[in-house]
Amino acid sequence: MKCHKIFFTLAVILSLALLTNPAFSQEESQPPAAKEAAQPEELSIYGEVQAVNQASNSLSVQYYDYDSDEEKTIEITLDKDTAIENAAKLDEIKQGNWVDVTYSVSGGKDVAKSIIVEKEEAPAEILPEEAPAGTPGEEF
Repeated sequence: MKCHKIFFTLAVILSLALLTNPAFSQEESQPPAAKEAAQPEELSIYGEVQAVNQASNSLSVQYYDYDSDEEKTIEITLDKDTAIENAAKLDEIKQGNWVDVTYSVSGGKDVAKSIIVEKEEAPAEILPEEAPAGTPGEEF
């Protein structure tokens, strides 16, 4: 009878050890690609808009890739969750605008999370130079 209790106790301990061991959990059994799909990596670029495609709801942006040390162009797709700053919608973004884009790869496409359109600063008003104090011709 004692022998059955010992075997039962060992079986329970072994079962608990197997269930709590991460090597046997479902989370670890997923392939690495499945983990990446669950949490897409966010990437960021800063570049010049080369084209705006209303039909495909996307932007073509030329940027400098520091890893490869060369200019590249990327097609960024917008979706309903894309936040746009300094423009109300896609059709207000024009070729030549500079943008800061945060995006992730989803379904083989580069999907924008946020787009910040660089505001064009109006040139500062040029005022005529004032003569410095104490110059000839001034009255005291």
